[in-house]
Amino acid sequence: MSKNEKKKVVTPKIECNVVDCMHNCIENSTCRLDSIKVCNCTGDKYAKQEDGTACSSYNFAGDLNEEGISGRD
Repeated sequence: MSKNEKKKVVTPKIECNVVDCMHNCIENSTCRLDSIKVCNCTGDKYAKQEDGTACSSYNFAGDLNEEGISGRD
């Protein structure tokens, strides 16, 4: 990196529209926490579809979540 190049700093943010949560910054709909845990709503290991989780960003990963492909179990 040259002296003239500035290192790009990425500031992650959690967008949230749950206004009755004490961690919500209502002005810009962001969460003040550094991280959150999202669970599925069904109690199963897999959500299987969007309404099986409280995460509105859920997108079915298909084979990507199989242990042999991703190393995840």
